[in-house]
Amino acid sequence: MVEAMTDFRPSEGRKAQILTIRSVSIEIPPEHANLEWVELMATEDGDLANWRLMQLRPKWTEDIARPIAWEFVYTFGSPAFVRAGEIYRVHSGSRVRAATHPEPDDLVPGRKHVYAAGPLAGARVRYVPGDYLRLVEAFGAVIDEVIVIAAPKAAEPAKAEKTA
Repeated sequence: MVEAMTDFRPSEGRKAQILTIRSVSIEIPPEHANLEWVELMATEDGDLANWRLMQLRPKWTEDIARPIAWEFVYTFGSPAFVRAGEIYRVHSGSRVRAATHPEPDDLVPGRKHVYAAGPLAGARVRYVPGDYLRLVEAFGAVIDEVIVIAAPKAAEPAKAEKTA
């Protein structure tokens, strides 16, 4: 007798979503990684236990069988009760760095600041244009996905023309 197997993964719905990504230039030193962050918003009251923020980086080379590199950036603990409307800012840097040398982004009110790096690390991840960020629920279903785009370059000041 053959038993049927299914790939049933109950989704917990869209309890949260990605609001904003702020990536910084790769030239910014790791000590200032807290300037880079992703904001997540809870859209309803509930438990985000084991929900994860995932970074995917396409590797466009023909010699790689699975041309993608990925890692989990941040995982909500268990339990992780949230209220609708709460905004979580997941910084690329560390909480220790935020406590000893805070960046202005570490002090923004109205957000719950969490950090992807360990206590001694300067930066755990850096986002570059072309990366995908996914919000994955506890059973592995992708709830939200966005792509990192290049930050607009600052306009150069107009050069004054000499007149004779």
